[in-house]
This record gives sequence, C-alpha cells and structure tokens, in this order.
Amino acid sequence: MAVEERTYVLEEVADGEEMFADDIDGSFVPRIRPEVNGVEVDGEAVLVIEGPWSIHWLNQISTIVFNEMDGVSTVDQIADQLSRAFRADPEVVRNDVLELTRQLGRGGFLEGVAVEEVQYNASAAFEGLPIGTAVPPFELSDLTGRTVTHEDLQGQQTLLVNWSPVCGFCGRIAPEIAELRPKLRDRGVQTVFISIGNPDEINKQLGEFDLDVPVFVQEAHQAEIFYGMGTPAAYLIDAEGKTASNLAYGSDQVPTLIRAAAGLSEETNGAKGDKKSSRSKKAAGSEKRASDRK
Repeated sequence: MAVEERTYVLEEVADGEEMFADDIDGSFVPRIRPEVNGVEVDGEAVLVIEGPWSIHWLNQISTIVFNEMDGVSTVDQIADQLSRAFRADPEVVRNDVLELTRQLGRGGFLEGVAVEEVQYNASAAFEGLPIGTAVPPFELSDLTGRTVTHEDLQGQQTLLVNWSPVCGFCGRIAPEIAELRPKLRDRGVQTVFISIGNPDEINKQLGEFDLDVPVFVQEAHQAEIFYGMGTPAAYLIDAEGKTASNLAYGSDQVPTLIRAAAGLSEETNGAKGDKKSSRSKKAAGSEKRASDRK
C-alpha cells in the first residue's frame, strides 16, 4: 500500500507527548489531525497539511483504509472490517492497515504520533521490473471462482493490466482497449486484467465497454507485480512469463503500450510494434518525390 522508498529523519518531540510511528500496534486508534485536508479523485486521494505543507498520496486501496479511520475504531477493528468486506486474508489486511497507519503517523497526519520528515524516491516507486524479469508468483481467482496463477500467463504474449472497476482513468481507456482487442488477438497477444472489486461490479463494467477479457480478481494487493500501485498500470509479458516491456503507468502510458503491442507504433516502453507501416510510409513518400521530379 502506497509503498515508496523513503528515508526518515526524526523531529524533536517532547518526551511523553507523542508516540513513535513504529510503536503503533493493533490497539491504536488512528485520529486524523484537524488541519489535514484531502482531495479524492477517481478513488485515489491526496492528503495535504497546510502550514508545513506535508503531502501524502494514497492509492485506491489506501484511500479505502483511510476512509475507515473514524477516530473510534482501532487498527485491528478496521482491518477486521475490511478483510470481511473484501473476503481477504485477515493477516495480510492487518499488516497493510498497520503499515499505512504508521506511514500516516510519520507524515504528521495522525494525532498523538511523532512527526518525521519523509523523503520520497518517486522514481523508485514507479520504476517497475526490468525487462526479462519473471512475473512474481501469485494465486488468485477468476470471475468464475476458478483458481489462476502466474503460470496461466505462459504460452503466449500477455498484456497484463492492473485494473479497477471504480477507477475513472480505467474507464477512460477501456473503449480503446476494446477497439484494439482484435488486433491484439491477431498478433497472438492476450489481454488479462488483475482487478480489485467483486465479480458483479467487474462484470458490469466489462459489459458497459464490451470488453471480453479474462480477469484475475485481486484482494488486498495479492499480486506482487503491481503491489502498491494505482490503476491503470501494465506490462507486456512474453510467452515464458517474463516482462517484455517496461512498466506503463497511468492513462497516457498504458494506451501507448497497448498500441505498440497491437502493432500500431514502432517502439514503446521496450515493447516493439510493427515497423512495416512506418517503412511503407517512407517508401510512399520517396515514390511521391520521385514522381514530382519527373
């Protein structure tokens, strides 16, 4: 959840007034400081503290957790409620809720927690896996409840997309994905979504955009390949189950990668598309210039 590489420098805090973030446990009740302002867009949030201007970005899962911090419930109670709501592993959810709470405490967003200076390495957060890296193992379920794993990606090229049915940016690029599906199939590229949400919610969105793609349902960031990332994000995976492109992130980069995989652009994010059309245009231009000279 909202994982970034970071360094911490502890600010001076009077003894006994505030606790250290690392001391937060399941019995802690997270209370948001009154000076914290939040803006939520398409299921993701940005938290801002005016004055010192501390800023914290939350992905969709983290935003859900943040919205459960009512100032009354403990970390354990929040985790229990979410694990039941999303039918997720209670221990995994508890660890994620606890880590997010500590991060918010370090950033100065929670009452009673010592503030720490947080330095983000944004480039590391979205660097992604190097080309040629095997997809980290996972075990999820498809929309019918059948168990699927990372091995199901082997045998043909796969456009693997981190997805959410409540993500506005996903909805924005869905029509283009649907339009390019035939070209992707012709090139032997299957499209697979790894998505949060319940099957009914996902199926409804697929129907709205006439998207016929396999969906692996993810709960509490089970798939390590997209851990801590928002949506949409994508890789092109080769037939051996290894990354064949760099990470594409956001509603600009993901469609560009999809077009490359469909052969509509020369080269994008390490994924090579069809160069034939480019060469044909150059040849046509040469022929036209030769004709003009006659």
